[in-house]
Amino acid sequence: MADDNGINPMPNDRDYDNLLTAFANLNGNSNINTNNNYPNLNVYNVSHISTASFNASPAWMTQPSGASSSRYSGQPFPPTPSFVSPGVEKDHNLLSRLLDMMTCAGRFTEFQKFLQDLDTNPTAERESHLFKIGSLLTTNKRTFLHLATNQYGSQSLHILFRRSPSLDHLLFRAVSINFFLLMTGKYARGLIISAIRAVDKTKKEVLYKLTYEYTLQLARLETGCLALNNVFQEIRGKYRDLIFECVAKNAEWLAFDPYGTHVVQNFLTLQNPVATTAIAERLRGNFFSLAMERQGSYVVEKCLKSDFARGKVLEEFRGNDKEWVRMTTDKFGNFVVQCALRVMKEKEMRPMLREFVEKLRPHFWRMEIGHGRNTLRLIQEEIVGWINQLPDTSGYMN
Repeated sequence: MADDNGINPMPNDRDYDNLLTAFANLNGNSNINTNNNYPNLNVYNVSHISTASFNASPAWMTQPSGASSSRYSGQPFPPTPSFVSPGVEKDHNLLSRLLDMMTCAGRFTEFQKFLQDLDTNPTAERESHLFKIGSLLTTNKRTFLHLATNQYGSQSLHILFRRSPSLDHLLFRAVSINFFLLMTGKYARGLIISAIRAVDKTKKEVLYKLTYEYTLQLARLETGCLALNNVFQEIRGKYRDLIFECVAKNAEWLAFDPYGTHVVQNFLTLQNPVATTAIAERLRGNFFSLAMERQGSYVVEKCLKSDFARGKVLEEFRGNDKEWVRMTTDKFGNFVVQCALRVMKEKEMRPMLREFVEKLRPHFWRMEIGHGRNTLRLIQEEIVGWINQLPDTSGYMN
C-alpha cells in the first residue's frame, strides 16, 4: 500500500462485513490511483464496492477544496464541473471502481466475491444491479474493449455471462458490435464462445453469421485462425455448412498461407465427408508442393489419414515417380512418405503399398544417408516383411 498522510486513509481491502449495505455509498475517502490504466477516467484505488454504490453520489465531490491526498501528489481533489450532473459523476466513479477491481490481478478474486454476495440479493434488486453493471461496462466501446483485451478483464467478463438475461443481452450487443476485434485478441477471443453459450438461438445465429462473414479474414491472422477453429466447434446449422464450404473453396491458397493452413488442417480432422472431399479436390495438383513445405506437409498427412481425401493424394503420388522418390530425401517430404506407407499398411492396401515400395527400391542406396534414412528403416523393418506375407500378385519381384 502506498504511504498516506492520514488525511485520506486507505480503507480495508478485505472488509466484506458491510459489502452490500455500503453499496449505497462510494467511499468518500477514496484515493486517486496514479497508475491510471484508463486514459479517459480518474481511476480510484478502492477497497471494495457494494450494491448500494448505485444509489449515492461519491462523497469526494463535496470534500473541501483545500483537502488533499498523498496519492494525488498533494494536489487538491479536482472540483466537480458545474455542467456535469451528480448522477454522471456517481456513475463515473463507480465505473472507475469496477474497472480497477476487474483488471487487477490482486483483486480478481475480490470481484468474484462481490458477485457472489450480489447473488444473495432479492431477484429484482439483483437484476437491477447487474443491469446497471452491464450498462456501465458496455455503453462506451473503449471501456468494453479495454476490459476485453485485458487478461483479468476478459476473465471478469466471462463470469458475468449467464448471471442475468438482461446482462447477457448487453454483453451480447457489445460482443457482436466488436466481433472482429474480439476474435483477433489474445484474451478477448474466448468471449465469443461465452456469448454463444449464453444467448438464445436468434442471437447465436447473429454470431454464427458474423463468423461466416469474417472467415477468410480471420483465417489469415495468427490469433484469428485460432479463434476461428475454436468458435467453429460451437457453430451449428446452415452457417456451419457455409463455413465448411468457404474454407473448401479457398483451400488451395489457405493451405499455403502460414496461418490459413491451420484452419485447413483443423477442418480436415473434423471428417466432414462433403467438405473434406471438396478440400482434397481443391488441393489436387498441389500435394507434392505442400508435402515439401513445413506446414503444408501436415495438410497432406491429414488428407492421407482421411477416408474422404486419401484416394486423391495417393492418385497424385502414383502418377509421378520422380517426385515420389524426391520426397524421400526432402526435409519435410520424407515424413509424408512415411505417413503414406504406414496408412497403406494400416488400411491393408497391400498391392498399392508394394507398388510404392518398388518405385523406391532402385534408390535405396541414396536413401541410406540424409533424410531418407528414416523412410528406408521403416520399409526394411515394418513394410517389406508385411507385404511378403501373401503371394505376390502385383507382378513385382520381392
